[in-house]
Amino acid sequence: MAKKSVYGISRVDNEASRTHGWLVTIQRRGTIHRKHFSDGVFGGKQKSFNAAKGFRDEIIEKYPPFSLREYSNIVKKNNKSGVVGVCRYCASETRDLPEEKQRWFWVASWPLPDGKRKRVKFSVNKYGEDTAFKMALKARKEALKKLEGTFDPGAARRGRTRKRKPAAGAEAE
Repeated sequence: MAKKSVYGISRVDNEASRTHGWLVTIQRRGTIHRKHFSDGVFGGKQKSFNAAKGFRDEIIEKYPPFSLREYSNIVKKNNKSGVVGVCRYCASETRDLPEEKQRWFWVASWPLPDGKRKRVKFSVNKYGEDTAFKMALKARKEALKKLEGTFDPGAARRGRTRKRKPAAGAEAE
């Protein structure tokens, strides 16, 4: 069986503890559902994988993932604006400048089906505090109306294809 990532299922092969099997880990609405499927108990690698997949599928059916719209409305602990997905932001290159030279924006953001996020910003200098805030609210509201599908927490990680820099002293391949 090829070593392939399967949603919510990972392979455990630990020679030191003689542990071989599949681990299912699914989180839904703050609860983690986890169960190990041992090759020895289930009669081999393929049979334990099939049992793990069956368990995973039962959990997903019983506890479906958030829709993107539901996920987009979760209030985070660090929310300061009072509105999910809308925040006030100072352009990083102006943060250390005197207040009158700083550039502030109201930013609306929302998740995309591929795991990335879309952000649009509205300048406080250009539109004024209230108008920029209202424009960010409107942009987010309009985007959420079009948002379809379910939230996939692994989408952004799977989409990354950045090349890692070799460690200091290591030769590049």
